[in-house]
Amino acid sequence: LLASYGRLADATAAAAAHFADAPPADRALAVTLAYRRWGLDHPNELNLVFTDQLPGYAAPADGPTVDAQVEIFRPLTEAGAELTAAGAGDDSDPVRAGLWAAFHGFVMLEANHLLVWLDDPAAAYEAAVRRALGAAGFPDPAPDVRRRFDRWHARRGAPA
Repeated sequence: LLASYGRLADATAAAAAHFADAPPADRALAVTLAYRRWGLDHPNELNLVFTDQLPGYAAPADGPTVDAQVEIFRPLTEAGAELTAAGAGDDSDPVRAGLWAAFHGFVMLEANHLLVWLDDPAAAYEAAVRRALGAAGFPDPAPDVRRRFDRWHARRGAPA
């Protein structure tokens, strides 16, 4: 379980590092694209990490699985913190939960083959995340973020 969390955290951190010089909105979108890519490449691990596949297990609030989950989202929360420090964005818990629900929910549906009716799930995902980022107070990411992410991801190969 911890190893899966770690691999997903590595994927989001790698995207954030590649987009480190980009505006926070571009970096945030790239992080969510990495989250999607990892989830689609590793659906069994995604379900292990984010569903109740271990009946009766409840992670202790101060335990290693909670710490590992925080690492997955650190690049996104750091981008949000940059905006808040600059007087923009809303990093309140309800707004952050809404943003997570938007990108995570879409990935869970797609990874579990519940969006097969979509003609272009990548475009639909990007549109949903852009709306959620806007609701969180992020400015519009550049129009070419997904293209740049896809090119970078293809060059580096899929993370393990």
